Parts: sequence; C-alpha cells; structure tokens
Amino acid sequence: MAASYPTKIILAFRSGGVCAMPKCARHLTYNSPTGDDTYVGEAAHIKGEKPKAARYEADMTDVERDHIDNLLYLCTDDNTIIDKVPADWTTVKLLEIKTKHEMQVRQAMELAFADVAFPELQNAVAWVSNQPPATNGSFDLTAPEEKIKKNALSNGARNIIAAGMMSRDTVAAYVEAEAQLDSDFPERLKAGFLEEYFGQRKEGYKGDELFELMCAFAQRGLRKQADRTAGIAVLVYLFEICDVFEK
Repeated sequence: MAASYPTKIILAFRSGGVCAMPKCARHLTYNSPTGDDTYVGEAAHIKGEKPKAARYEADMTDVERDHIDNLLYLCTDDNTIIDKVPADWTTVKLLEIKTKHEMQVRQAMELAFADVAFPELQNAVAWVSNQPPATNGSFDLTAPEEKIKKNALSNGARNIIAAGMMSRDTVAAYVEAEAQLDSDFPERLKAGFLEEYFGQRKEGYKGDELFELMCAFAQRGLRKQADRTAGIAVLVYLFEICDVFEK
C-alpha cells in the first residue's frame, strides 16, 4: 500500500507546500504553465512502510502506516537521508519535526489573516477569470457554526474558520469591487469552489478531510504566505455566505 493522493494533498497543505525538514524549506509544488499544479514532495513514512524499511513496526496496520499522522512531507533528498541513516533520524525525532513544522505553518497562516488585502486576494483568485459562472446555488447566509456541526468539523478546522473570519469584510469588499467591473465575478468564484467541493464529495470525502482538501484547492499555485492565506480567507468567506459545505 501507499498513501493516497488526497492524503498527500492534505499533508502538503499542512506542511505549507514546503519540505518539513529544518533548514530545508524547499518549495515542493510544480507550477505548470497550463495551470495544473503538481505536488512533487514525498509522503515519507516515519515508521517504515515495509518490513525492511527504517523504523518499521510490525504491530502497525497498513492503514496506520499510510495515515497522515505517520507521514512527513519531505523533498527527495531528505526522504533518502532519513531512511539511509535511521540512527540519526529516530521515530521520536521525526514526530517532533512533523509536529513543530505543521504547527509553525498553521500559526503563520493564522497570523497572516490580519494582513490580507486586495493585492493578495487578487493573486489568490486569479484563476477565476477562466471559470464559467455558477448556474445554480445561492448566496443565502448560513451561520458558520451550523455548517461546522453539519460537516462534523474538528477544533482544528474551527480554528482556521475563526481566524479566517478576521478577513471576512476585506474579502466581501474585494468581491463587491470586482463585481462592479464584472457582474459575473461572484458566480464564477463560487462555481470554481463548488465544482471542487462536489467533486470531492462524490469521491467520498467529508468532514476534516474534505475541509483540508478544499483548503489545499484554495491555495493551489500559490507560494507566498500572504497569498496562500488569502486563498483560505476566500474559502472561509464562501463557507459563510454560500452553499460551499452546505449540501
């Protein structure tokens, strides 16, 4: 077995799209001119995947081995190093690296919400210009707390949503300004997220997995922290005011 592609996407999101190894921070996303972004980082197993692999534990199930909690987002070089020299890279040490790195990424994102402005939002939604408008759905207000409960989201997702609400007025003002220039802009923005949302639901994803896949979608192709956070701010805005996470 191996980690699924959606699991790798979530891992990349939690890692900020960069190698988790301290002092590396290599960007691990290939931005294609065609607009198709590819995650090139590796989902490295902390506790080995196979019997002869580094840090292998026989009492683990395959599901546990490929679970995101046992995976570290690394570049190819660092993945090779931790497996070639396991004495230097113990399970405890790698788990500490994972926890610290993902926490730093989360904290940086939450702090950046306060600085989201029009330039970052423009970068985050540049793809909308090629998106056809939504043909149905609504922009009726639904309380975020209701959606959180309905989608069984954890405190982690709740914290992202709460932090993202700091930028709600800025995103709303940006969408309104864009609508003055292009009346279809709000519907195209919504359509892009709804297409991804319903596609992931069709694949069976829900709850936190679905939420994090949508966060990764909101950040695709973006490298700067400010732009990546702006992408999440847009998702949180839509989470509140339209039928993303509504059905």
